[in-house]
Amino acid sequence: MYYFGYCTWLDDAELRRFMPNAKKVTHAVAPNHRLTFHAAADRTDRGWCHFNSTCKDAWGTTAHGIVFEHEGIHFNDEYDDFERCTVTVLGDDGNTYDCWTYRLITPGVPMRPPHFYWNHIPKGMRDHGFPEAYIQSVLDTYEAAAECPDADRPNPSKIPGKSAASR
Repeated sequence: MYYFGYCTWLDDAELRRFMPNAKKVTHAVAPNHRLTFHAAADRTDRGWCHFNSTCKDAWGTTAHGIVFEHEGIHFNDEYDDFERCTVTVLGDDGNTYDCWTYRLITPGVPMRPPHFYWNHIPKGMRDHGFPEAYIQSVLDTYEAAAECPDADRPNPSKIPGKSAASR
């Protein structure tokens, strides 16, 4: 199976916490998608990454990410506030890939994630050599969102759980 990693899972250390045996296939872009940051539904405690295809700014843009091949068992993983969705992405290798990924079920107000979560995103984009203009657009989107009320809180768990409180 193919997974499209676009946010924190671009950082290899974070990806390995969730999918230890995933194998990188290629860089890819998802047309008419945009990475945004939102609280989940009516929550106000923190923001998350959202793979957004419905905001007016998504049309005509691309979300950059990495296609990973993984064991099918991971398709069954469920996380509070997130749903699986499918997307066809265009790989840098010239191929298209039918992938799945996670997105917020109900994006709430634009809000930044806590630092422990956020720090994986620019690191992963730079580690994978994403274009500087794309990295800057993600940074701008992050800066435009409301501050996380507890930005400096520590990561609640070394081993990721399924509940939002453990992630």
